[in-house]
Amino acid sequence: MAVIGARPATGIDVFGRRRRPRAHMPQRAIRHAGAGRRARQVSIAGFLAMIAVAAGLALFYLSQSSHVATVGYQIDALQTQIAALEAEHQQLVLQKAAAADPTRILERAHQLGLVPIDQRAVTFATPSTDPSH
Repeated sequence: MAVIGARPATGIDVFGRRRRPRAHMPQRAIRHAGAGRRARQVSIAGFLAMIAVAAGLALFYLSQSSHVATVGYQIDALQTQIAALEAEHQQLVLQKAAAADPTRILERAHQLGLVPIDQRAVTFATPSTDPSH
């Protein structure tokens, strides 16, 4: 029984688009029996090509994202190494300042048994007044 105003049912194709119902073609328009099969083969080949392209893009995305993650880990490791080297540098600066302190030098000299030299034992060379030298 037909309902007035009813439309023929439509399907959904592979890409989620609604398909229109196929209009019946007159018999004289069909050239040979294999025409529909060839169209289906072309659409399947196109679909397989799209799947291959999508898989290629997915692999490219995964390789790029893993590379970015690896570089991020390397940056974190280098920043940690920089912080450790800066802390070591600061310790060396403090040790240098402590070693250059005159009172510390005198204490260490006393520990080693060193005594100040008598000023009378030191002689200095006098500059020459001869202009030829």
